[in-house]
Amino acid sequence: MSKLNNPPEISIEDCTGCGICVKACPVFTLGMKNDKAVIEHGDWCVECGHCGSVCPVNAVVQKKTAVAPELTVGKTTPVSPEALMQLLRERRSVRQYKDDPIPKEVIEQIINTGRYAPTGTNSQRVHYIVLTSTDEIDELSKRILNFNAKFFKQLEKKPFAYLFSLFMGRRKIQELLTYGPTIVHAKKQRDKGEDPMLHNARAIILTHAESWDGSPAFNCAAALYHCSLMAHTLGVGVCFNSWLENTVNNNRKLKAWLGIPKENKCYGSMTMGYQNIKYRHLIERNQPDVEWR
Repeated sequence: MSKLNNPPEISIEDCTGCGICVKACPVFTLGMKNDKAVIEHGDWCVECGHCGSVCPVNAVVQKKTAVAPELTVGKTTPVSPEALMQLLRERRSVRQYKDDPIPKEVIEQIINTGRYAPTGTNSQRVHYIVLTSTDEIDELSKRILNFNAKFFKQLEKKPFAYLFSLFMGRRKIQELLTYGPTIVHAKKQRDKGEDPMLHNARAIILTHAESWDGSPAFNCAAALYHCSLMAHTLGVGVCFNSWLENTVNNNRKLKAWLGIPKENKCYGSMTMGYQNIKYRHLIERNQPDVEWR
């Protein structure tokens, strides 16, 4: 999705000259003239809608992000800090799914949440691919495992390990080598009819974006995490899957099979399904590693 640079419209008659919209604009599109808000750099507009959202008299209208009069920000936050913390701690990586398919409407509701995640300069360049076919998901799982099995077999050879280290760094190669036994074990599971890569998921969501964009990794990650929170409230378990993401970005055939454009990269993926496991207790995490300055 490209930026259209459509600046807002300002009603001079209604504008009170408070200047709040000017201060809220992140890209200096608005300015003040004769005690009224005016458009100074319309082609800089990123259509974020901040200006219209903060105007107390509705004098600023950004048509693409027009404020819905019936939807306003409440006087207090709709979720208490305690409830939010509960949601964040309850959301867990789920790898055990029921056989029940996820209705398309539910997946659409989950993805719809992603569009309200922040993106750099409001680019909104987050693209989704959804797989719901069990045959396609099984084929995807096979491709991931086969590709990685070949890769780690090559990596065990010192010349290849050295060559890869020139591009990826020695520390990265050392880290990757620790996953070799995992792939061997995964192949054994696969031979038994299990799915160690995608966990017999009922749906897969991948996000991809133009690699030249300013912050594609953040944009996709933020959108996908929004989706994961909505999924949790709907009883749908999800698990972020780095095996899938990394394989797609290093396997041109798989990337083409999924229909991801050459100039794009996969910046996030997750398996989905109705939870077939119940987490009964919250867990602790390490304390934040913070350096106060």
